[in-house]
Amino acid sequence: MTIVFAKPTIDIPRDRWSRPLITPADGGKPVPYTRMSTLAKALDDKTALTKWKMRQTIIGLAARPDLVQVAQTVKGDDRKLDEIAETAMVAAESERATNLGTALHSLSEQVDAGADIDTLPEWARADMAAYKAALAGIEILAAEMFVVVDEIEAAGTFDRLVRLPDGRVVVADLKTGRHEPRYPQGVTQQIAGYSRGHLYDPEKGRVGHLPSLGIDQSVGLLIHAPAGTGTCDLYLLDLNVGWDLVRVSLAVRQTFKRKVITPYEVTA
Repeated sequence: MTIVFAKPTIDIPRDRWSRPLITPADGGKPVPYTRMSTLAKALDDKTALTKWKMRQTIIGLAARPDLVQVAQTVKGDDRKLDEIAETAMVAAESERATNLGTALHSLSEQVDAGADIDTLPEWARADMAAYKAALAGIEILAAEMFVVVDEIEAAGTFDRLVRLPDGRVVVADLKTGRHEPRYPQGVTQQIAGYSRGHLYDPEKGRVGHLPSLGIDQSVGLLIHAPAGTGTCDLYLLDLNVGWDLVRVSLAVRQTFKRKVITPYEVTA
């Protein structure tokens, strides 16, 4: 497996909201771009996520009854109540899945580089063995590449650039949560955007236009390796639909900036 593109030479500068600061193509002061992951969430139905957070908070409060006692003393203080809720989420080990996912992403890069599965942490070996088997015959061309999509002023990092056995070169994303195949709209939007962007380096600027490099604009790849299951499945994503959704997401976000309410007083 050969890595053909280098990662940015320095970290991407960001503003206080963690938005990447991108120098315009024609020069000038860097401007904040929306994160592709943020844009892709504009159409999400957050009902399931909200209910999960509510359940996790209850579990955390049960594990930490002292937090209930503290909460009784800070009624009306939203900031402190938010802190208590976040502490309860930690007590419920809500961060565990995120941390495992981050670790698996890092380990998957080692596997791509040829690491022996037996040298990896024991808890990750089954997951990484499944990942390696699923990608047999697929060539990894690049990993963790930062891309800017000037048309929609969005930017972000994609997980992999791969060559499929049929020769197509596509953007791929590794997901380690349990339910991504059930809700593929977000990842499809992300990959649709990335596939149309420029590789970007803060020092060198735009160093490669993915469409001009032959990256497929119609198909992306979801690599689904849910943490702790020892499984990995691959799914093709329709990027034409994904790009349509990107445009809808962008329109939705732009409406948030429009004034839709004004005070009204009945006059005699």
